[in-house]
Amino acid sequence: MKQKFSDHHILLLAVLLYFPLIFFGYGSDYDSYNVLWTGQYFAQHFDYVPSRVPGFFAYETITFFIDSIGGSLLTNLSSMGMAVLVLYVFMRLCKIYQIPHYRILALIMMVQPYFWVNATCTMDYFFATGFIFLGILQVLRGKYFTAGIAFSLAVGSRLTVSLIAAVILIWFFFSQKENRLKILQTGLVGAFFGLMFYLPSADFAEWKMTFLSASVGGQEYWTTYLRLGRFGYKNIYFWSPLVFAIFTWAAVRLFSKKKELVSPDHGWLPIASIAVVLVMEAFYLYIPTEPSYLLPTIGFWLILAALAFENKPRVLYVMLALVLLSNFVNFNVARPNVVDKATSAVYGLWVEPGYMITDINARLDTIECGYQPCDW
Repeated sequence: MKQKFSDHHILLLAVLLYFPLIFFGYGSDYDSYNVLWTGQYFAQHFDYVPSRVPGFFAYETITFFIDSIGGSLLTNLSSMGMAVLVLYVFMRLCKIYQIPHYRILALIMMVQPYFWVNATCTMDYFFATGFIFLGILQVLRGKYFTAGIAFSLAVGSRLTVSLIAAVILIWFFFSQKENRLKILQTGLVGAFFGLMFYLPSADFAEWKMTFLSASVGGQEYWTTYLRLGRFGYKNIYFWSPLVFAIFTWAAVRLFSKKKELVSPDHGWLPIASIAVVLVMEAFYLYIPTEPSYLLPTIGFWLILAALAFENKPRVLYVMLALVLLSNFVNFNVARPNVVDKATSAVYGLWVEPGYMITDINARLDTIECGYQPCDW
C-alpha cells in the first residue's frame, strides 16, 4: 500500500507552519538587532565590533548581505530555510541508521517551541545548527572538504556548536573506519576556517583571550543554588514538564536496553546522540541562560526517545501533542523576582501563554516601537 504521508509532506507542512511568522519583524531578541548593527557598522567603517562576545562573524556577515537585499523578510526566510534543511537531514540520518518512527520525531522537532520560533526570526541559532547538519549531510554524501567548510561556517556562526561538531566528527571517525583519513581532513578544514572566523574578534580584543569569556552578569546571579536552579528549570521548560517527565521515563527504559544503543543497525548513532546531549548540557550548566542554546540537541534527544519507545509509538504521539500544546499554554510553577536576572523566585501554579504566543506578542511590540526593542 502506498504511503499517504511522506518525508516531502513533512517538509511542506513545516513551510506552511513557519511561513506566516516571517512577517513579524526580525524577532524579539535584542541580539537580533545587535547583529544588524554590527553588519552596518562594519560596512560603514570597515571596523569589526562583535554583536556580543565571542563574536559571530560568519553569521553577522551573511546576515548583513541578506538584510541589505531583502530586510527582515529575507533574513527570516533564510532561518526558515535552515530549519527545513535540519528537518531534511535529520530524517535522512534516521533512515540511514534505522531509527524507528522517525516521521513522528520530525513532527515533534518541527513544532518544538524553540525550534518553531527560531525558524522564523533573525538569529544565529539556526544558521549554526543548519550548517552542522549540512556538514553531516556532506559527510554522508562523501563530500568531505565541503563538509569541513560547512562545519567551519557553523562554528563561525556560533562558537558553542564546535562541541557538537567535535562529537559528530569523532563518531564518524570511529563508525566509518574506511574513511578515517577523509574524516580527519574534514575536521582539519573545519578547525582551520572556523579559527579564521574568530580573528576579527581577537583583533577587536587586542589579541587578548578575554573575547572568549561570556558576559553573564555579576557573581550574585551565579551561586551554586541559583546556577542549578536555572539549569534545572530551563531544561524542564525547554520541553515542558510533562514532556521532560517522558524523557526521564525514556532514560530509564534505555538503561534496560543497552544492547539497542550499540546495535550495528544504528551505527553507534545512539551513543553519539548521548554524547551530544551530555556535552551540550555540561556547557549549559556552565552558562544556563538562553534555553535556545539547547536547540541543536533536540534531534538527538528524540533519537534516544524513539529507541526507548520503539514498541510504544503511542507515547511519541502523546509527546507530539504535549509539545504542540506548549507553544500555546504553559503551566508555570515558578516566577522570578526579576525576569532574566533572578536571585529568588515565588512558587505556585500559573497558567500562562506558551512560548510561541509570548514571542509573537513581543515581536509585535518590537514592530510597534520601530523595529527595535521598546525599552531601547
